[in-house]
Amino acid sequence: MGLISRAAVLDGVRGKFSIIEQSVPDPQPGSLILKQDLCGICGTDVHVYQGHMPVPNPTVLGHEIVGTIAMLGEGVTHDSTGRPVKEGDLIGLKPGIANNDDFFGTIAHQPSLSPGWGAYGFAAPNLTKQMPLAVTGGYASYQWVVPGAKFYQMNADPVASSILEPLAVGLHAAGKARYAIGDTVVIQGAGPIGLMCLVGAKELGAHKTIVIGAPADRLEFARELGADVTIDITEVTDQVERAQIVRDASTHGYGADIVIEATGVLAALPEGFGLLRRGGQYVTCGHFTNVGDVPLNPFAHFTFKQISLFGVWASAHEHFVQARTLIERGAYPFAKFVSHQIPLERVADGIAAMSGSYTIDGQQIRKVAIKAE
Repeated sequence: MGLISRAAVLDGVRGKFSIIEQSVPDPQPGSLILKQDLCGICGTDVHVYQGHMPVPNPTVLGHEIVGTIAMLGEGVTHDSTGRPVKEGDLIGLKPGIANNDDFFGTIAHQPSLSPGWGAYGFAAPNLTKQMPLAVTGGYASYQWVVPGAKFYQMNADPVASSILEPLAVGLHAAGKARYAIGDTVVIQGAGPIGLMCLVGAKELGAHKTIVIGAPADRLEFARELGADVTIDITEVTDQVERAQIVRDASTHGYGADIVIEATGVLAALPEGFGLLRRGGQYVTCGHFTNVGDVPLNPFAHFTFKQISLFGVWASAHEHFVQARTLIERGAYPFAKFVSHQIPLERVADGIAAMSGSYTIDGQQIRKVAIKAE
């Protein structure tokens, strides 16, 4: 009897999830079958559910995928970095299938901008035309990894390894700025991406790190990851007061040298520009979907302050390799980041928790992951 993939399928915007079962095709040459161990629920999944990022429906969400190799297709002997692989090995999957031969990959050297061939967890037509829906996203027991998709053999705990994709995004975002000795770095947002930006900023040489966000449990974890200062927006509700705390904590009294926005909240941008010193750098990575517009003042926010502004889109192969290095090094308690593992039948509960309640079964969440089986 062949493999059967159980998957949680979303039928439309703010719709219902239902469990389907479909047979898993045998791997073709150059491909492999991945048995899911965990797949994190990302804020982007929430935005897709809410309709802020249109995708074909029905869809199987989930792109933060880690699992074990169930079957190897002909010719697959190594991962995307040259590590030998065999059935049973733990691997992490890069969800976007880049086209490294296009303009962005070869001329611009900005591979994260390549339109590529689609992405796992977004019902990409290139994937759904080749295979059953139930193996195209992370909220499923198996994924069919097509030729050209990048995957990474992991010498680490599966729970810690499930942070690979959000950590890659955080490292990409943190790495956009230029760091100098003594820099004060503010991270707006204490969610998964914000905390991964914190790790990136520390690794890149931030002298002092300040995390602004909520809830309290996530800020506590930010301190465990090494944040020097945390500001709870539910306790310090005045933006002027928050800005003064940042100035007082900075090494020179002028404010942040670098601000990294990872909130997905529109109001965070004008506040973030206000936290910067003149000549500072602002990195925004929290708005991966279109949630609307925000008023900005070109003089006050940009010209007078002479800031550098960087936008960040997803991540590239190099960031996954860097993320794997940090996970395997074990320098941060990544496994503690995943507070809840829930089955396919409870995907809707996870989406609801990520949409604002930040609790499951009365307990605060840090990171929720789907465990298919």
